[in-house]
Amino acid sequence: PPLWEFRRRGAPPAAIRLFCERMGISKSDSNIDFSIMEDCAREVMDDESPRAFAILEPLKVTITNWEDDKLEDFAVPRHPKRAELGDRTVPFGKTVYIERGDFFDLEGPEGIANSGRLPKGFKRFLPDGKVRLKYAYVISCNEIIRDPETNEPVELLCTYYPETRAGNTPEGEARVKGIIQWVEASSGTKCKVMQYDRLFKTEEPGKESGDFLDDINEESLTILHNVILEPSVGADAVTVINKISNNPGSETEKIYHSSLAYQFERSGYFALDSSSKVDDLVFNLVVTLRDTWDAGSATQPKKAENIQINQDNEATQTQQQQQNKNTGGNAAVLDDARRVALRAGTILEAGPHPEANSLILCKLDCGDVNEAGEPEEPRTVVAGLAGKIPFDELVNRKVVCITNLKPARMRGIESTAMLLAASDGQEGDDEVVQLLDVPDSVPNGELLSFENMKPCEPDAILKSKGALKVWDRVKAQLRVNDEGEATYQNDGTVRKIMTSAGPVRVTSLKNCTIG
Repeated sequence: PPLWEFRRRGAPPAAIRLFCERMGISKSDSNIDFSIMEDCAREVMDDESPRAFAILEPLKVTITNWEDDKLEDFAVPRHPKRAELGDRTVPFGKTVYIERGDFFDLEGPEGIANSGRLPKGFKRFLPDGKVRLKYAYVISCNEIIRDPETNEPVELLCTYYPETRAGNTPEGEARVKGIIQWVEASSGTKCKVMQYDRLFKTEEPGKESGDFLDDINEESLTILHNVILEPSVGADAVTVINKISNNPGSETEKIYHSSLAYQFERSGYFALDSSSKVDDLVFNLVVTLRDTWDAGSATQPKKAENIQINQDNEATQTQQQQQNKNTGGNAAVLDDARRVALRAGTILEAGPHPEANSLILCKLDCGDVNEAGEPEEPRTVVAGLAGKIPFDELVNRKVVCITNLKPARMRGIESTAMLLAASDGQEGDDEVVQLLDVPDSVPNGELLSFENMKPCEPDAILKSKGALKVWDRVKAQLRVNDEGEATYQNDGTVRKIMTSAGPVRVTSLKNCTIG
């Protein structure tokens, strides 16, 4: 989309400035992946946007053992990393709405379609199961009321457990793993949401047919008419709309609707649209929490960690041509994983990024030496781990880092290495992240290997567009197994990531992605 359209959606000016800073100025024509612009928007909006509950596809939940007219207020932080923004009030009552996607109906159409099996990694609400309503109580599902024609659930009759208030787990009981968002029915605000996807279905529109119109994604806009917002969002929106109506202001002091933006938890970053009225609110999706777009399948986005990219590309061809040249044309293509420099390193310092609340700044000893064999200065690493791992748990920790990616400037500071971490797959502030740990006996700078694979022969630096896709493909195949070990899965073979002292591990996560 053009810049004005991205701004109309609600992208903050700071995101566009950050994008320009990162891209710099080139004298030659080039194509820049739109995901880079989206990453800039995520980075800025994660710092600036307060959090809120918004139910995009509501499913009614009735708490059968709650008093009919009783409402209970919960004080909830507006932003988990910015205490100065204060708290918001979230009411709880007998009837609440949850996301339809947070309930997997084993006995309904989706359960039948999945042969009665749970989706892999599903940890939310199930028939006869329990789930925690974030900041409130644990509830259990007792009965499902269905649409007589479609058999889809239209209401869940549930029981709440008073002793589980505000995250408490009673002694002797197992902690409920699933946590979902919700909005109380009588106090919630109804609105419309415009969900934008990629305008084109391919990375290079018109490349195959010669006409870019052939690659337009006809489902690039989805309009949701029955979204339910927590009451604080509705109140904030009315305040902004009234300010704009009463005080148009000069160009330098003008208030824009899009200045009101939120992270709707587990859904994405949204901003108030300029067409909004006091009794008819409209919010635009600015950017999702993660990049879930897959070229060639724009209408069915996949999780970024599962995207499989065609290997018959520029990087593979270039590598094969070079090897054929050096070996008479008989060499096999070097496996992608062997081209990435995974090394052991020790975090020497860790602290907040001076310009971004969502980022941290580390000094990392990667064992680098100069031509004389003398140790070089530690590398600077900028990582999106703010609020995920305490700083005191980072310092002196031996971890896995990638040392041959092209340096990236992040909010004014150049990052010259990348830390590898595992994630449990939750969205936003609920996500659990753990670094990949290396045994203390392993020297800094040791080049890691893959079980039963030839030693790695990393590129000096992965900087071309094709070479960067090498890392994308490798990342898509990295997982933590059920033993907590880091693995690389390729062509049906699972290989552990190995050091001279044994496999790389994480603290407690299992069966999850690495990135």
